[in-house]
Amino acid sequence: MLTDKTYPMTEDTVVGDGGNVTVYARPDGSRYGLDKKGNGEEREAGEPVFGRARFDSRALASGRWEGSRSTEQAKDPSQIAPRRARPSRH
Repeated sequence: MLTDKTYPMTEDTVVGDGGNVTVYARPDGSRYGLDKKGNGEEREAGEPVFGRARFDSRALASGRWEGSRSTEQAKDPSQIAPRRARPSRH
């Protein structure tokens, strides 16, 4: 049963790989997906999962996206992945 309660992402269960996103389940049964940069979206319970998750980007996620039931969390600057340096063109 879905509720309006919010949940900390640290307590969510990794469900698996949802195709370029990792799918998580909250204690209320609702699901969401996060891409490698921590961008989130709500997912339907019946959407396919393709095996084991390849990454866990909860540390990069804010917890706030449309329809989110996740508790908002501040991004930790030390957890933000550095961008690749472009090779110099000398």
